[in-house]
Amino acid sequence: MSGKTILVTGGSRSGKSRHALHLAANTKNPKIFIATAEPLDEEMAERIQKHQDERGKEWVTIEEPLDPAKVLNEKATKPGFILLDCITLWLSNMIMKDMTRQDILERVHDFIEECKNSTSDIIVITNELGSGIVPLEPSARSFRDIAGETNQLLASEFDEVVSMVSGIPVTIKTSSKTNDAEQIQDNNQKHEFSPERKQGLYEAIYKRRDMRHFISKPIDPEKLGRVLDAAHNAGSVGYMQPWNFLVITDPTVKNKIALNFKNANEEAAQKFSGDQKNLYNSLKLEGIQDAPVNICVTCDRTRFGPNVLGRNTVFETDLFSTCCAVQNLWLAARAEGLAVGWVSILSNEQLKEDLDIPDHIQPVAYLCVGHTESFYSKPMLETAGWGQRLPVEKLIYYNKWQGTSTDFKVEFTAPYKND
Repeated sequence: MSGKTILVTGGSRSGKSRHALHLAANTKNPKIFIATAEPLDEEMAERIQKHQDERGKEWVTIEEPLDPAKVLNEKATKPGFILLDCITLWLSNMIMKDMTRQDILERVHDFIEECKNSTSDIIVITNELGSGIVPLEPSARSFRDIAGETNQLLASEFDEVVSMVSGIPVTIKTSSKTNDAEQIQDNNQKHEFSPERKQGLYEAIYKRRDMRHFISKPIDPEKLGRVLDAAHNAGSVGYMQPWNFLVITDPTVKNKIALNFKNANEEAAQKFSGDQKNLYNSLKLEGIQDAPVNICVTCDRTRFGPNVLGRNTVFETDLFSTCCAVQNLWLAARAEGLAVGWVSILSNEQLKEDLDIPDHIQPVAYLCVGHTESFYSKPMLETAGWGQRLPVEKLIYYNKWQGTSTDFKVEFTAPYKND
């Protein structure tokens, strides 16, 4: 049985390589990466090394700048995945060797035939060069033309074509052919999300930020409704659903909360000294008045009475459940393009007074919600030098505290993590 052929196209930095790796993420069969890039300078060498590290040890890399068909002829005789990145560099390499248009297209046809005869699934990455301004230089126009012609040949012969648009895969050609990875998923992994859906979930996780900077753009009430409904669908011990959501838009109320923060923040600053105190005082730690919406998430510790299933031994599970709702809210907001900032430097007693919260209700999270000009590329406290993310490998033990692995060890390839 021949494998499936998939062409992944799109503009520069559109997420092509990441999506191609995701397509192969579910198979345990061998994975081969054909690299057409050559490390002609230090920057390109660093980029190549970075991509090799991101792929992980499960990928075998073969560097072939001129004749990838030869690699397919030798390596594509067994079930597995072979990924070529990318066609554009391959064409460029051949042009740099002064190969004629006819010779280049002959190699393209040979490559396509090897792809079609392959037992392995073949994923090929290319660039869409024909959507911009017509180049002024004749050589640049020739390169654009042969790249476009090659892309047309690949798209017409391949089983599937996916166009990446700003990180979002758009399928423009499909096939009924089923590859080994899909058969495995159909038979044994029916509950696993598709690569595209997994990408969305992990992207929300990795791109979630605790935001402090907001713009005045109002929030769509329907969008906020979806976010709060996602929060309400969090897991809770004994299905107690202990949360409430106080939506705050009144400037007078927000001013009271901002004053609460100011007083609590001045007190907190006294806990530090020297450079650390100066750094603390330089940090923006809230956006209460800037954000169009504030949300106070509370926990009703009496909901459904004193005896709640699963809560007898750990009474605080109602608070833990409410934190799950906060996390759902945060991730859904990020997926909707909304920024969220958790303001923890507050007096809870003053907060309860300002919001008329009854004594038996516990405030858990005060959140600023709104739009932002841009999300922080890294957590703000990391960028500011306050702290660094701990390596997850250092935080995992096995079978007992500080226990080491024996027969099982977690691996970290993080295929859905963004650059």
